[in-house]
Amino acid sequence: LVSKMVSSCAVCSAPASQQCAGCQQIVYCGRDHQRQHWKTTHRRECHCYRVVENACLGRYMVATRNIRQGEVIFRDLPAVVGPKMASVPVCLGCNRDLFPPVGQTDVPNRFFECSRCGWPVCGAECETAEQHRPECSIMTGSSYRPKIYPSWDDPSKRESAYCVIVPLRVLLLQNHAPDTWDRVQRLESHVEERLKSPLYEVVRSNLVPFVRSVLGLQQYSAETILEICAILDTNCFEIRLPKRQTKVRALYPLGAMLSHDCRPNTKHYFDEALHMVLVATVDIQRGATISTSYTQPLLSTLHRRLALKQSKHFECLCERCNDPTELGTNLSGFRCPECRKGIVLSAQPCNPQSVWRCRQQNCAFSETTTAYAARFTQLQQQLLSLNRTEPSEYEAFIQQHQSTVHGWNAFVLQAKYALIQLLDRPPTVKLEQPDSGSEERLHRTVELCRDLLDVANRLEPGLGFFRVKLLVTLEKALATLRHCSPKWKSVEAEWISLKEELIRMSKLDSSVSANN
Repeated sequence: LVSKMVSSCAVCSAPASQQCAGCQQIVYCGRDHQRQHWKTTHRRECHCYRVVENACLGRYMVATRNIRQGEVIFRDLPAVVGPKMASVPVCLGCNRDLFPPVGQTDVPNRFFECSRCGWPVCGAECETAEQHRPECSIMTGSSYRPKIYPSWDDPSKRESAYCVIVPLRVLLLQNHAPDTWDRVQRLESHVEERLKSPLYEVVRSNLVPFVRSVLGLQQYSAETILEICAILDTNCFEIRLPKRQTKVRALYPLGAMLSHDCRPNTKHYFDEALHMVLVATVDIQRGATISTSYTQPLLSTLHRRLALKQSKHFECLCERCNDPTELGTNLSGFRCPECRKGIVLSAQPCNPQSVWRCRQQNCAFSETTTAYAARFTQLQQQLLSLNRTEPSEYEAFIQQHQSTVHGWNAFVLQAKYALIQLLDRPPTVKLEQPDSGSEERLHRTVELCRDLLDVANRLEPGLGFFRVKLLVTLEKALATLRHCSPKWKSVEAEWISLKEELIRMSKLDSSVSANN
């Protein structure tokens, strides 16, 4: 951050006091030099953040000034984008899911293939797409031709041949985008830990020789190829492209600088041009860490930390993870089997060997993490076994466990959220002829949304996706319910308040819609 001692103009070094309002990092002696510096240099460098480094977090972003809720912090273009390691057939030119050409009768079991390298693409236009050209040149010079064909019996079949594409695109940056290559190489990889996994044994024995021997890229050592794969696994974001019916992964140099927090102060989405757009979900104070979350808000501390350790290879030590109550939600806890009053929580949530104790005064119940994990696994397996299209199964799960664990236990909350999504279907209520079954569904939706909003306000406040989704669903249910019968007129004030909040949020954040 700019020190009060710094008072030299960025252009002429004369005494200066006029600070750039955008980043609050630069000062000028007057407007003329500020305009001059903006046109020549500062336009590209003016940000509300800067990247710092420490031993605990590595490199991460901090705010250089106060950032307002809803403010766009950055828009970042991907260094590379492409198929996941195992992917359904996708076009290497535009990332769309592939289907055989319409009306094709001569070879119905073939996709359109690039005339140069033989990889499936949408059509002739995608053969020359910018993102496909570098690898196409390399593939064309080799004898390799992929065997990727339509699978009519299993359209979701994933092809392992795609595992080479994104790592290859990164390697080829060294020649056609050296600055980007340098930025990517500096990213965290955790390669030492990853090399111990079975997945990286496969990468070492298959992908490395494919790049070096089959494609003839001997200039890249096995260590470099493995390092790039590890960088991708540590830093890539999965992008869902609903209009293109596909999922891809992309590497964002700025996005990779975001620190994880289980109660983040930002959210991100991807626009049509595949920019990663980072938005402040709450006000962020100058000097504060700018954070995102790589986990889901309704996972317990044990589950979140395990997922982060397995996928990102770090131990989360955020405020929520260190708090046994998880910011007052008791999400990881269960009702004490002895006193039936207290909630059993970990004494030290970030210590895998910590004892679990009842929080009720004068109750001595405790158990080991191993015993807790057995409870955890049993509940998880039961939840995963439910029919995902049947609301009654989720209702039964909730009723069964609300008394034995508690209403805000992670698995009960996950069941409640799944139930909300099942109930949130196009309304069948006809305003002239209300349907009692639909009315009951709406009432249950309202009840569940109110409950989960109390949780969201603690775990993902402000403009967070989880909270916004609940607000939108609740507003829609209330808007319909208030027309069902005179007894629901009492929700009018709540509906108006929700509508006003969504309108306010939509003005702050373009990804929030108030038109339902």
